Amino acid sequence: MGTVIRKSKKLTLEEVKAAIAFDQPKLCATRDGSSLLVCGTYLLFENGVVSNPAGPISEYDIKMVLAESYPKREPKVFEVGERIPRCPDRHINDDGDCCVTVWEHWLVSSEDHSFAAFLNGPLNEFFLGQYWYEKTGRWPFGERPHGQKGLEEAYADALGIPNKKKDLLYHLRLLSQDWPKGHWLCPCGSGKRLRHCHQHDLMTLHEKVPPRIAKRMLRRLKAEGP
Repeated sequence: MGTVIRKSKKLTLEEVKAAIAFDQPKLCATRDGSSLLVCGTYLLFENGVVSNPAGPISEYDIKMVLAESYPKREPKVFEVGERIPRCPDRHINDDGDCCVTVWEHWLVSSEDHSFAAFLNGPLNEFFLGQYWYEKTGRWPFGERPHGQKGLEEAYADALGIPNKKKDLLYHLRLLSQDWPKGHWLCPCGSGKRLRHCHQHDLMTLHEKVPPRIAKRMLRRLKAEGP
């Protein structure tokens, strides 16, 4: 089954409050115009298991800005306690803006895009990585390169293809179409037209990575430059 992204339903303040009440009682959600704000202390659980009888292993002071169009719009997460050094090597910007995950990779690799799933998934993994780096000087899950190289690696992983920039861009151009044209050359490099080669595989991938997400990936790669 392909990736399903909520198209019309808006993220509500009630939905956010319900998620943090169950998983993160030290956070508080409010509305700020068309955005939703989540502020307070984020409880870090090992492996994201909130019900772990040992309780949280650490805490981080955060501010999160959510758009009503979530998950189409990626949340902005700020570490406001200044516990994490503001530097690219720690995946955090000068203003405390956290590079939590490659958003498009999460959208196509996860079936649950709810706000609760984000709290217990990518956000917990981000702070778990920071916690263990503080303790050991090593990232527990490995580390992607920064910038362009990191995007390419994440997108190639999401598409299940070798990480070659030219091939990645061509796949994304095909996937950006509402229906990949059969007369295009097959991205496998055989020199055959898609309809006479791997069209079925491309259509399966098209269900996993719909045009809207493929276009977003393509824009981000081009924005990063050569």
